[in-house]
Amino acid sequence: MNKKVLERFTVQSYESDFFCRLKPFFLQNHMQELAYKGSEFCGASYDQLREDDFFWALNRIHISVSEWPEWREELYLQSWSRAKQGPLWHRNFKMFREGEEDSPLMLGTSAWTMLNIADRSICRGTHGFNEDFHLEEDTLPFCSKIIVPKDIKMQDAGNHIVSFSELDTNGHANNCFYTQWAIDTLPFDYISTHILSNLRICYYHELQFGDNVQLQLGNDTKGKWYLQGMLGDTTCFLVEMQFIPTPQQ
Repeated sequence: MNKKVLERFTVQSYESDFFCRLKPFFLQNHMQELAYKGSEFCGASYDQLREDDFFWALNRIHISVSEWPEWREELYLQSWSRAKQGPLWHRNFKMFREGEEDSPLMLGTSAWTMLNIADRSICRGTHGFNEDFHLEEDTLPFCSKIIVPKDIKMQDAGNHIVSFSELDTNGHANNCFYTQWAIDTLPFDYISTHILSNLRICYYHELQFGDNVQLQLGNDTKGKWYLQGMLGDTTCFLVEMQFIPTPQQ
């Protein structure tokens, strides 16, 4: 039995950056939509969970990119359920060109929880999820918590007020926007000469309309950057980004 879901898509102009490459924000949008299709495939869709007053919430994500596709490229994005550990459901991803599944452009893994709509408590049950649909095939190791090295000094990087257009169907900031906020804090001279190769995000506390998120940014000398989002003394999310110099054409 095939336990994977597959999407074929073409990189659109509005999904492309200054260099005509697919933006990380839109890659995550495709991954998010495919994750919903995957949950439906496994018997625990968005609509099915809503009937029981639950919803899927992304807890962690890790993306490793060997090559960013360009505008007009046709690609395949594949996803499958990896396993359930405690309250976390792990889901893997792979992006590749037609006929090149063994040479993927991107590998990804993610961890999700089922939350109660009313009080945001974690569901320990399965709510119809068919665990026979798990596939023991890894892309990357299971997502782990991000730890900022003690020698990295986090500095003020301004603030961000969550807008209406950033809210998702659950009424909080869509997880894809966190990547956009993180990249937009970086100096233009740096981001225009370096390319993202690894992205990890840990989501700790959901953000709602009007929340004024204080941003703190730090980096090492090896192309790794950290962004922390705070509401008062509460850490809402933590992003780790690894960059490499843009290859010479």
